[in-house]
Amino acid sequence: MTTFESNRKTVLKSINRKKSFTLIYITLKDSRWLDINQYKSELLSLETKLKAYRSEAECYRVFEEEFVLVCVSSTAQVIIRELEGYTNLTVHYLFVENRKLPALNYIRQVYKQNMASNVVQDNILNKGFAIEEFRTVYQPILHKNEKLSFEALSRWNSRDLGVVAPNVFIPILDNEGLLIDLTKKIIDETVELLNQYKEIVYITINLTASLVKDITWLIEHLDRICFQETKRIAFELTEDSLAGIEIRENLKLIRDRGHLLFIDDFGSGYSNFQYLATFQFDGVKLDRLFMGEQTNKKVIVLLSKFIKALDLKFIIEGVERYEQLTFLLETKYDAIQGYYVSHPLDKDDVDKYMNEVNICL
Repeated sequence: MTTFESNRKTVLKSINRKKSFTLIYITLKDSRWLDINQYKSELLSLETKLKAYRSEAECYRVFEEEFVLVCVSSTAQVIIRELEGYTNLTVHYLFVENRKLPALNYIRQVYKQNMASNVVQDNILNKGFAIEEFRTVYQPILHKNEKLSFEALSRWNSRDLGVVAPNVFIPILDNEGLLIDLTKKIIDETVELLNQYKEIVYITINLTASLVKDITWLIEHLDRICFQETKRIAFELTEDSLAGIEIRENLKLIRDRGHLLFIDDFGSGYSNFQYLATFQFDGVKLDRLFMGEQTNKKVIVLLSKFIKALDLKFIIEGVERYEQLTFLLETKYDAIQGYYVSHPLDKDDVDKYMNEVNICL
């Protein structure tokens, strides 16, 4: 008999009693290829893992091999990162602040993410990886001195599937060993933009845990490009990328070449301060969750003082409204990023943006 009974009505009641929460949708990966004994073993193992979170989150079975965790955002990031570390699971999540819709709307959102990932994986396995369908967009990072940097992001408009969200296709490409090719494409297009616009301070490129475990591919590709202004190519790594001595050595190799390194989503995990002491970074990007409606101004001010005391750059993500910017005037930040500055831009729109932007800080 299973540990968790299927109870979709109860999870809806729970969500409807909350204003702010995080939904984590967990599914066994590739279960259709398992024989009955393997399937039972995998399912039992998953239930055992989920039991460990009962003191921090409510856990509900919504289908035979699909579960939903409901928890507060402060603990959600830690749980998500731990679950994403299991190769036999797919994990999708949704942060909700000041709930305005019925619970079913939010369950449907994470369920659609899960279904989309299955469809995307099948499409890639059956039809191959069409890298020409991916394009790079650039989200501006506005410095206090009004200079501009950018974060390079990938977008996919599939011929067969239409627009596929990055939080769906990135984990799949990573798992299938295809993310290296896509990251090389992003680096090539980033260098083209940096060569075209000398006034751009730097452009950041995201690296996952698997991409930095062995950086032979990265060093070889950067050597082939032979871009001399290495400080203008920066790399972002989330907390889950920073584990193990071999990673530290790899990051040192990247930084010794002159590239900037940032911790992305800073403040969303439980070991960020440890990583600041263990690794050499140039700056941190504060997780956008800090700019939510429940933001504590004193926390951000204290964090900024701590980061600046370490002589690190402090970038605040998720700035979407003017009120949020005025809220940050006491904060020792170096730059801001978010829809208040600009949404991500296609390469053709970057020139127009750089000529027209005139935001008063």
